[in-house]
Amino acid sequence: MDFQLKGHNALVCASSRGLGLATAMALAREGVQVFLTARHEESLAAAAAEIRDNTGVKVEYAAMDLNSPDAPGRLAKLAQDRLGRIDILVNNVGGPPPTKATDTTAAQWRAGFEQVFLTAVELSNALLPPMRAARFGRIITITSLSVLEPIENLVISTAMRLAITGFTKTLANEVAHEGVTVNTVLPGVIHTDRIEDLRRAKAERTGTTLAEEMQKTEQQIPAGRLGRPEELAAFVAFLASKQAGYITGTHTPIDGGLRRGW
Repeated sequence: MDFQLKGHNALVCASSRGLGLATAMALAREGVQVFLTARHEESLAAAAAEIRDNTGVKVEYAAMDLNSPDAPGRLAKLAQDRLGRIDILVNNVGGPPPTKATDTTAAQWRAGFEQVFLTAVELSNALLPPMRAARFGRIITITSLSVLEPIENLVISTAMRLAITGFTKTLANEVAHEGVTVNTVLPGVIHTDRIEDLRRAKAERTGTTLAEEMQKTEQQIPAGRLGRPEELAAFVAFLASKQAGYITGTHTPIDGGLRRGW
């Protein structure tokens, strides 16, 4: 299927590896020019080269810590200066450190708010006016399955991603009549470095091994395996498409059936 996105521009956050890189690649394969951002220049340069080599599209990038003051606004301006109007925004951030509800400090809560919630809000609002003027825009935020079922030891991530879910649903209703869709995607256990880091930390707490914890996780998933970043990225690309123009305000799990609820 042709998603009719050739010539559009996208800003994809945390895109030097993992879900962000896979998403940027999926969009680039549809002819979308992409702007990458993450904290480390070297990994971004490698990711940009990989996308160019595989797709031939224009790729720009900038290393930036989005938690620093005014960073989302500066990033939005930079991406527009280099590519033109940003039609597609993919909000994506790494997860906060694992903590329990009973031992999370005030400083950790504030950091999680900045990292997970505020950066997505500020980027969305910064890029929204040109989308509204053009009567076309896609804001897609990658959150987590934890917004449906809390995950052990990830209280900051769970709470902040629930907050951004509320924001995106409200925003979706406000701008739907202007051709801008706003959706979230909820990854379950997708095989990324983050998943291995969390399982490694659990192995250290419980005296098992990383291999054992990964195997236990696979056994909990009805699909019998971990997801691949490319599988989630394909769905994000679809949400960005012209064909998905009537889909907004949704929160879609990509989880191999892992969730126990409806």
